[in-house]
Amino acid sequence: MVEIKIKKIYPVYSWKWDIESDICGICQQGFDQMCTKCKHPMECKPCVGKCKHTFHSHCIALWLQQRKVCPMCRVFWVCHRAFE
Repeated sequence: MVEIKIKKIYPVYSWKWDIESDICGICQQGFDQMCTKCKHPMECKPCVGKCKHTFHSHCIALWLQQRKVCPMCRVFWVCHRAFE
């Protein structure tokens, strides 16, 4: 019989935001990536609107400076779920 010994373990992890959408509707980057303003993915949190469309918080904030509606469906924007 062959004996196997474990010498070292290198743990690896992955994470994903608990949201239905995979990409920001404005910058088209995945939520596991960042918008152009951020330096780390954890800085770039998604925001889900009442209409269920999801955007990076920085992307939608910039959009809302000009327009107060969802960029996808044009209904009045209300952030229903923001990640902290």
